[in-house]
Parts: sequence; structure tokens; C-alpha cells
Amino acid sequence: MKLKVLSVVLALVLIYSSIPLTAEAQSHSLEWGVDVDEEFTYVMQRAYFADPSYVQVVSVDLPFVSNMTVGEKYTLKVTELDEIPTLINESSQMPKSTCDLERTNDSLLVGTELLNFVIPIGDWEFINQMTNLTGLEGISLVDTAEEWGSTGVGSFLVGDGSVVTITIDLRFEKENGTLNYLRHRYSTLGTDLIDIIIVNWHPGMPTVVEGSLQTPTILIISIAAVVCFIVSIVVYLGYRSKKPVVQKLGE
Repeated sequence: MKLKVLSVVLALVLIYSSIPLTAEAQSHSLEWGVDVDEEFTYVMQRAYFADPSYVQVVSVDLPFVSNMTVGEKYTLKVTELDEIPTLINESSQMPKSTCDLERTNDSLLVGTELLNFVIPIGDWEFINQMTNLTGLEGISLVDTAEEWGSTGVGSFLVGDGSVVTITIDLRFEKENGTLNYLRHRYSTLGTDLIDIIIVNWHPGMPTVVEGSLQTPTILIISIAAVVCFIVSIVVYLGYRSKKPVVQKLGE
């Protein structure tokens, strides 16, 4: 089985879609929950690839993953926060954050000018409107008192006729808007092909998890150590045109 790199098949657009969603210009109560130069600790708890070449598939959307090691701590530093406009009438006007990611023990940079590790907070109803996640097939929206985001599920055929299922969780903390949980999982017939888990790490949380430890268990462990976790936005593009998916990812 061979997976080829195709970024349009699975794009993490978050609230900054390349295809702007428009709405009547309106006020909101968005704000930043972090400050420039604020730092957070991240850990890649799992990085499984059935074939070493599959790293390239994930690197299309997450280029920093190839520079990370499972179980090692990394420091995310907020380097820039856009000014939040008073009125916003399309998703392209949503304010963006920029962050750098470095290895904690020696400050080696593994990613610079990273977007979407921090999102604005405060007006989740408005963000729901800008993302329109409930209107996308395969997307389950999460919106609780502590978290906001979604889980996206889709599938495609590869050249040998196998069906590959993709599940993506991308979760943010409502308290400050930071990315808390990220998982990319590709599987077929119950067998993992790719499984990446990255978390906002706090003392008491595991730095490494095994493949048999599924998402609910991981979250129970996390919540036992820290309150308020998770949330996600995943915009799954490309499923309306399945033929190109078979042609480009198959064979």
C-alpha cells in the first residue's frame, strides 16, 4: 500500500479558510487569551508510521512533526498576535497568531511562524458562524463549557482497493485559546497506518502513550492532572471530488 502526498485531500484550515465564509458585518466579543512572549509546553505522545515514507503525508499539513521526537518536551512561544478588528464579515478577516516551537532542553528551533496553535476566545457563537463546521460532511462539532472544536472523519481508496479512514482531532482550550490536543490517524481494516498525537503538556500527564491507549483514555489521564482541555476545528476538503483522490493517493 502506498500513500502519496496530497495536501488538498486533508487541509487544516481552522478558522482561516482559504475559501472565505462571508456574513453580514457584525460586532463580536473576541479577544486574545494569551500574550506575546507567553510560553507553553508541548509533547508528541505518539508518532507511528507503518512505512517511513508516510511521514511525508503528515508533513504536508504539519511540517514540524518530522523534527519532533516522541516523549520529548517542546516550548511554544507566542511571537505575534494580530489586532482584532471591531467588525468582521468573513473568515479571512479573523485575527491570526504566530508562534515558534523549540526543543525545551537545548532551545533548538523545530518550527517558526506557526499558525493556528492559538486562536481568539470569548465569542464561540461567532466563531461557529465563521467556521460553519456543522455544514461540513464528516465533521462533529464540540462546544462545551471548557472546550470548543471538532472531530473530522473521512475515507478514500488506494490503488490496491483498500479503504483508508482518516480521523483528525484538533482541540483548543476555551480558557486561553491554546491548542491542547492534536491527533492525525490513518487506518485500514482496524490497523493503524499513521497515528500522530501532540498535546499541550502539564505535570502529571504522560509524555508517551501506546497505540492501544485510545483517545478517551488519554483525555481521562489529562483531565486527572489538569482541568479544561481540548477542542478542535478541522475542515476536511476534497471529498466532493473523490475521483482525484483515488487517482492521486492510490496506486
